[in-house]
Amino acid sequence: MSTKICFVALSSYPMLSGEDRGHMLGPDAHTVLLARELLKRDYEITFITYDEGGAPVDDIDGIKVIKTYRYTDVHRKNTLSKAISIWKAMKQADAQLYFYHAGSAGVIAPFCRLFRRKSVWHLCRIPYLYGEKEGVSLLDKLRYHLELWGIDVFVSLNEDDGEALKRNFGKDSRLIRHHIIIPEPGMVEKAKPPVILWVGSMSRVKQPELFVQLAREMPNVSFRMIGGAGHEVGNYEKIKEACEGLPNIQFMGTVFPFHAIDKYYAEASFLVNTAEYESYPPYAVLQAWANYAPVVTLNSNESADEIMYGHNSGFHSGSFPQLKEDVRRLLEDEPLRRQMGENGRRYVEEQHDLKKIARQHIEIFDQLLKS
Repeated sequence: MSTKICFVALSSYPMLSGEDRGHMLGPDAHTVLLARELLKRDYEITFITYDEGGAPVDDIDGIKVIKTYRYTDVHRKNTLSKAISIWKAMKQADAQLYFYHAGSAGVIAPFCRLFRRKSVWHLCRIPYLYGEKEGVSLLDKLRYHLELWGIDVFVSLNEDDGEALKRNFGKDSRLIRHHIIIPEPGMVEKAKPPVILWVGSMSRVKQPELFVQLAREMPNVSFRMIGGAGHEVGNYEKIKEACEGLPNIQFMGTVFPFHAIDKYYAEASFLVNTAEYESYPPYAVLQAWANYAPVVTLNSNESADEIMYGHNSGFHSGSFPQLKEDVRRLLEDEPLRRQMGENGRRYVEEQHDLKKIARQHIEIFDQLLKS
């Protein structure tokens, strides 16, 4: 009898189906890539997603997909009704183990405790876990504490997230880094003149407006911007409109299917990351390195600095003026770009190969289910 694992990954339907719905997040790539690798190893996989059309229950390439409430109802439905919808889907999935990477805090742990199922929370960079409590509602605090109380195993993407969880809440975690399907080796011919790439959702925390500002201040340089709206359609439209007024920036929106984006990473001279915060390294950075493109990141943390400088794969700027200077330096130094790109590729091969990372997850799953 195969082991049944359910991924609670509400926004992952576009990644699963390969259909462009105007949104895709890093955690979606994380869960879907892992699930497909587990499917090859005879695990029975179910996903719980938003309702984005089609039958209430789908089968996509051997993965059962159970849909909850509509994606467009995220901000309309109250917390309890959304939780009940997810619980119904979890009950229908009837899995031995439930895994989630982002969102749905306060929902998974109570269900698993009540029905004696195992649970894994793969942490992302949540400010509250770092002790940043200003502006966090009492309801959200309750939701986080329900998860912190009830989850069986916490998995961290880097040392910083794990240390924050231990320091602020006394909880241990297992370190398992992001995984990625690595393209075949060999650097393709980069675009000439150089093209600077930005990839991410157009959410405020990603600060896409800073990339637009960079393009505005460097009118003789070519820029390319890829990403969907997520739940911030207004910000997406604002960024899109700003790009339309600049002849040196190409706004592409989302790119589907997932693997098609490798073409743009491969062409890019380097990637710029303007996010205010996130667990490092995010998928966009890994995909850049996998395609021999160095990275210039605005904000960072100790884990990022260790990778960036320890492997000489890019720059951590720390401020917008310095980011602009680092961008100029890479534009003017093709041998440095090539060297940093090769270093980033080597790091990804050593630390983030999907098959290696999947084995680490399987070890945790097997240990949990035997306990």
